[in-house]
Amino acid sequence: MLRFRKFLICIICLSFMASAIFSWAEEEIEDLIDIAESKSKIIAIIEGTKTVTFDLRPGEKVLWSGSRGHLGAFLTDRHFFVISTSLDAWQLLPLRLDESGKGVASLSPYIALLVTGDRAVGFDASSNRFVEAQLPLNDELLAAEAERYVAVVITSSRAFGLAAETSTFKEIILRKNETLETLKLTYNKATVRTSDRLLTFESSGNTWKEHRLY
Repeated sequence: MLRFRKFLICIICLSFMASAIFSWAEEEIEDLIDIAESKSKIIAIIEGTKTVTFDLRPGEKVLWSGSRGHLGAFLTDRHFFVISTSLDAWQLLPLRLDESGKGVASLSPYIALLVTGDRAVGFDASSNRFVEAQLPLNDELLAAEAERYVAVVITSSRAFGLAAETSTFKEIILRKNETLETLKLTYNKATVRTSDRLLTFESSGNTWKEHRLY
């Protein structure tokens, strides 16, 4: 009986330890890509072993850069560059002249997000490709954020959600006179509080859900 109790206690302790380790793994994702700009080149060092470079065009200027988890990115006045740990070359998205200097970028460990005047562009570390959504003309950009498995773009008339490992932005229309109050992103979920509704977007469902407040 005593031996059985000891065995049961060991099982319980191991279960708690496994749970703690899993929780820590969910909390922390190591940055696996180091990036740098030098002598008109952008450089990615992937997991400390593989170096990937790209020559910028003469006069091309870096406006923003970042690396998180499995992704590294540069925004210049001519291109949006992204690389993941599974790639051997930088992926680039050309920018139009009217987009130059107007991009808002955000980066999570799995999603790179860029919003310009009339389009939202996402890059997923699993598919290694750009996906794009057209924004309504003359809309004001209110928010653009990426967090681990989800990214969200909110304009004055729409909310767009992108989940990791998917190929399209999902959108929901905001009502006339409906205003944004708060936006909260966690690893798998975006919660948007407006003047009329609570909108949620989850990576697992890849769709918007709405809950009326009044």
